[in-house]
Amino acid sequence: MKVLILGMGHVGKALASRLRSAGHSVVGTTTTPAKVEDLKQVADEVAVLTGADTDKVIAAAKGCDAIVVTVAPNVKNTRTIEERHVHYHEVLVKSCASAAAACDNIYFCSSFSTYGDGGDGSDAITELTPTSNHEEPSSKYYQAAEQEVLAKPGGCALRYPDMYGAPGDMTFPERVAMSHKFFAGKTIFGPDAPLYAIHFEDVVESIYHALTNKLSGLYNVCDNGNVPYTNKQVFDAICDEEGLERLEFINQIKAPNRKISAQKFYDTGYSVKHSDPNAAVVERAK
Repeated sequence: MKVLILGMGHVGKALASRLRSAGHSVVGTTTTPAKVEDLKQVADEVAVLTGADTDKVIAAAKGCDAIVVTVAPNVKNTRTIEERHVHYHEVLVKSCASAAAACDNIYFCSSFSTYGDGGDGSDAITELTPTSNHEEPSSKYYQAAEQEVLAKPGGCALRYPDMYGAPGDMTFPERVAMSHKFFAGKTIFGPDAPLYAIHFEDVVESIYHALTNKLSGLYNVCDNGNVPYTNKQVFDAICDEEGLERLEFINQIKAPNRKISAQKFYDTGYSVKHSDPNAAVVERAK
């Protein structure tokens, strides 16, 4: 199998290595020419393009059996809602539209933010739960990107929570410190949503599982047997332990307010290997 990976960050590079070790061929992409030689260590070919460059994406995808879209917005380009509208649309929707123009089999790393707060009710949130928060950039443009992908015969959107554990990635205490440094002690999330998080390795392996099993459709991917502590419980505990002022929650990005079910994905044969990374800090604070 030959696979084009749009977005060669931590996930894209690790996925490329995983695919090549199993005998598959990989075309990687980067927006930075200086990174080409480094990426050739993990990809058979490397193309310099952005996801919005449809003609270049089509050319790079020639002969490929599938495209994996692992692009993600850069948090430093999303300090205001106006910046988020521009950046999320450019990165997410245009990349998926280009992929859809190039191939029928597309695998997109989406987000739980599509659910907004999950709406009313107490039942677990599933892939059938209506999306909401259609105006907030994260939710709006992840949904629009999914629609580009799921319109294709082999389109597959994997909805993930916040990722952690990638090489060089910020720890949760470092993220809290960044909120103080760049966002004046504020966080765009709400206080009461469970802080779902998924380890980098589970992201890579779940994409590999979906790709090699030729899954299509929409899937939640998270620890199906656990409901994590809330944003406020986790961030308050981190701030107290790190000697920082507690964050102000401004609730611009609505997050699901209850359990999220990944049973549909578990039924395909994959289960998340890493448990809640923030449980220990909350337990210590009790």
